[in-house]
Amino acid sequence: MLTLPLVVLALAADPPAFTVHTGHFEKNSSGLSGDASFLLFTSAEAFDKVFGTVPPVGVRKPSPVNTGAFDKTVVAAVVRRGKAVVTYTEVSVKIDGDTATVKYSSEAGTPGTATFASPLVVSLPKASVTKVVFVENGKEVGTAR
Repeated sequence: MLTLPLVVLALAADPPAFTVHTGHFEKNSSGLSGDASFLLFTSAEAFDKVFGTVPPVGVRKPSPVNTGAFDKTVVAAVVRRGKAVVTYTEVSVKIDGDTATVKYSSEAGTPGTATFASPLVVSLPKASVTKVVFVENGKEVGTAR
């Protein structure tokens, strides 16, 4: 009788569905300050106190967070402030228990004389997320609860 060993393959879980939202700006009345803010929103009311929506311009169509999104998702956001606009790329999300990790690359543009607030806004499944860790350019830079 021939016996074959049983091999079990553990497949990695699919990464959670997430959406990067564009078309938001930090309101002057947000009350936030400093070089950066790391935020986690569970309600539209809290989100609307910090962010406004930019109207569509030209051919660029923004994809803002809609009010109903908070029924099934939470929104994580980072806002970088400084003399240059910050561009975010290579965004990924991993959820482990109650903690979501948002990884991204960022690059600041050419500094000028004006001050800019550059947000990265990401919605992710609500599940049991109560904490978000932000990893920018490979380095942990902040958390939000």
